[in-house]
Amino acid sequence: MSNNKKTAVFYLVGILIMIGLLIFIFYGVKSVLNENATNDDMALSSEDLTTEATTTEEITTEITTEATTEEVTEEPTTEEIEDLQLIELGVADDVTPPVFLGCPETIELKVDQAFVADAYVSYADDIDRNPVLTTEGTVDYTVPGNYPVKLTLTDEAGHSTVKDITVKVVEEYTTYNPTEKPKEDFSTFASVYKNDNTTLGIDVSRWQEDVDFNLVKQAGCDFVIIRIGGYDEGSTYTDRYFKDNIANAKAAGLKVGIYWHAEESNVEQVRENVRYMLDVLGGEELDFPIAYDWEDFSHFQDYKMSINDLNNCLEVFYGEVKKYGYDACIYGSKNYLDSVWKNMGNHPVWLANYVDSTTYSGDYYMWQQSNTGRIPGVNGDVDLNILYNDRYVR
Repeated sequence: MSNNKKTAVFYLVGILIMIGLLIFIFYGVKSVLNENATNDDMALSSEDLTTEATTTEEITTEITTEATTEEVTEEPTTEEIEDLQLIELGVADDVTPPVFLGCPETIELKVDQAFVADAYVSYADDIDRNPVLTTEGTVDYTVPGNYPVKLTLTDEAGHSTVKDITVKVVEEYTTYNPTEKPKEDFSTFASVYKNDNTTLGIDVSRWQEDVDFNLVKQAGCDFVIIRIGGYDEGSTYTDRYFKDNIANAKAAGLKVGIYWHAEESNVEQVRENVRYMLDVLGGEELDFPIAYDWEDFSHFQDYKMSINDLNNCLEVFYGEVKKYGYDACIYGSKNYLDSVWKNMGNHPVWLANYVDSTTYSGDYYMWQQSNTGRIPGVNGDVDLNILYNDRYVR
């Protein structure tokens, strides 16, 4: 073979070898790239799985939490239950004068007995917890006679209310023989107030002692409101007849409700006392709202609370019992329903007004018409009540 041919062959072989090497390198690089891509895809898939696993874990945790909540129900806050109509006002908002809740026109004092006005009158202000009572007039405690005295009640905002009274100094107190209110037999009561829209009942406490509710039922009574207990002089108490009363009333086929004798001066006391009351109640089913019976108005100023404070106590009482599935109402006389209770939450009203025909203009679902009723099964006086069927839907 000539030299030229040998050279040509040599170059051809070299070219083929280089082409082979290039092909080898190309496929090698491609393989590496594919492997890396696969690893990346696998890594990405693993991350996705990890994320999904985490999400599943979170969902599982939420489900577990919900299941736990169902088993152990946490007590909701007042705001979660109801948007309570609480009053939060200051002196700058005070536009009304204080009021005398009780003030006799004549006060008798024995000779040499000093006159302390605060002991004979009761008063309050809508915002000021400590309105100031002042007296004007001269009283000679050593000489019997009638002495004019002016009482002035002033709140922190400067509003005043004036009341003129007579202080009567005497050697001996005048003997009064009040006319005893006639007793009202339940059958007579029923003949006057029973109709298609009314249901008649009584309310009882330890003062009635042992009650035969079967006889009460047979007399035509349909329901009974029972005192469960109350708050008196800083302590809670349970009416010692409550357990027997509610058990026996239900056994006799009577509808039942309860009332709480209240003397709280702030909402914190109300919250504590509602828990006590509900512990005593023990989950008993009721047919009527739980009545909030605050009526110690004879020395209201001693509580160092305002009228708004009292109304807030009612609202919190309602909110607390509502948490446990009960309703609440106000119990009050016509006088204090007109002058003290604002009923911002429009709660049912149990009116006390001992007249043949009430002139109370507000809404009420039940009327305590008498406190000298008589009915078989109860020894002595008992309160008589009229429920208006169309005014309260349980």
